[in-house]
Order: sequence, then structure tokens, then C-alpha cells
Amino acid sequence: MSADALHGLLLETQRRLETLYALDAEPPVVDFLIPGDQAHRYPGAGSRTLLAESGGGVELGVLLEPAVADRLSCHDPRVVLDQSNLHAFCAATEEVSHFLYLLFCARVDRSVTQLELELQGEVDKYLCAAFLLALQNEGAVSRHLFDLLFRHFRLAPGMSAEDTARYLSASRLAGKYCGWLQRRFLRGARLAELAQEARRFYRLGQRDKLERIALLG
Repeated sequence: MSADALHGLLLETQRRLETLYALDAEPPVVDFLIPGDQAHRYPGAGSRTLLAESGGGVELGVLLEPAVADRLSCHDPRVVLDQSNLHAFCAATEEVSHFLYLLFCARVDRSVTQLELELQGEVDKYLCAAFLLALQNEGAVSRHLFDLLFRHFRLAPGMSAEDTARYLSASRLAGKYCGWLQRRFLRGARLAELAQEARRFYRLGQRDKLERIALLG
């Protein structure tokens, strides 16, 4: 996969999420990519979306870990999404999700917590992977995707105790919500109803998101 093809994958993912959530089209996420060789200039490690406030607005930058870009270059998930590239696809999707959610919250003048950002990112990568797999398997919903994303995942080494706790909490909450979406909508191919539910959830703040999930039982 060339750099242009990688950019195409990221942009397709962005447009898929914008369509799913009925969002206005935002500037292409690829215009905000920071070259991997400049990663040392920015805080954090791995793939990440960077946010800075400036003059009453926000500035965003998206960094993809070189290993993620390399994996996607070797195994294009639009051709076949499997265990060889699922992690890389989800990492890239998560950054696109963060990019869009931060812009959405900024445009409606709403603050956002890191837990809320991670929770929505977990939901988004599950839905994007589920839809891509369905396209590649004549509409069939993967029986193993949920387990791979929410039960058999591994945390990145070197995470702080605070980051680990937050990620585990976001994964647990998203797993409960996505499991419900799978049972209620995906298995019956009730995609219009799924979109309605997902759009409502997307627009909730953290407190309302947590209450929505708690009500699922």
C-alpha cells in the first residue's frame, strides 16, 4: 500500500464514520497527519491524536505509529481484514475517531473527557471493523470480532496505572454497549435502527453515555 493508498484508507474510514453518525463533512484527517519521523517532538508514545487550544480554537494533529502504517501497507484491510491487520486497522480507526469526536465536541462547545474519548473510540473501531468484515463476507457478522476486541486484547507496554485503568474501563463499557448492538441490531441486519441508536449515543455526553450503558442490564 502506497502513502496515497494509506491516506485513502484513513479518509474512507473518516467518511464512513461521518455517514454513520450523520456528521457534517470535516476536513480530511490526512491533512492533519504528522510524519512519523517527527514523533519525537510530541508527547506520548504510539499512535495518538494531539490537541492544543489556541486563540479560542483547537489545533489537532494525528500521529500513526510507524508499525501501524507498515502493517496496513503490507495487508490492506479493504481487501481482507483478518488477524494479520486487525490491530493496525483498529489503531488507525481509533485515531480517526478521536479526530472526529474532538472536532464534534469543539463545534458544539462541549468539553470532553479522556474516558469519553476512549469509550467512543472503542465503539467506533468495533463498528468500522464489523461493517468492513460484513462487506467482505456477504453481510455475515463476524462471530469472533467481539472476542478479539473486548476479551482477548493486550495493552501496550509501558502504560501508566492511570492510563491502564481508564482504558480497561472504556473497553468494559464499550464491550457492554457493542455486545448489545450486536445482539439487537447486527445479527438481524437491522442497520437503519442501528444507525439511529448509534447517532443518539454519539451525541450524549459522558454522564449520559454511562447511564445509557447501565440501563442495558
